[in-house]
Amino acid sequence: MNLAFIIIDDSELDCFIAKKIIQQNDKSIMVATYTDAIAALRQINDNTDMHSDLLTIILLDLRLPIMSGFEFVEEFERLPLSIRNRYVIYVLSSSMNRNDKSRVDSNENIVKMMDKPLTKAAFETIVTEVVAGKR
Repeated sequence: MNLAFIIIDDSELDCFIAKKIIQQNDKSIMVATYTDAIAALRQINDNTDMHSDLLTIILLDLRLPIMSGFEFVEEFERLPLSIRNRYVIYVLSSSMNRNDKSRVDSNENIVKMMDKPLTKAAFETIVTEVVAGKR
């Protein structure tokens, strides 16, 4: 299975860490980072025909300026199913808020919430789950 990653986090350090972990484990995986959820959403919407054979895993922070992670998911849900089916969303957050966890758990477009920053073990779990089809 061909995989790619999109990291959406306003912390450049967390983006850097996640990208490094992904590339250290598999240099062939394409990784795009965004500190702005609106720019990431625009890119997803604009590249509807590019890399249609790739399944892209989105690592999404919840606390973002301008457009929060939850607002990103709401906008993502408005995209055509043909686009949405090519993406899997995991939330990476340092939030301990029960309401956030509950909202994530109840959203069918989010696989699960994991602690940030991304670790090698979390990366391996995500890839294993996605490849096994547990998304």
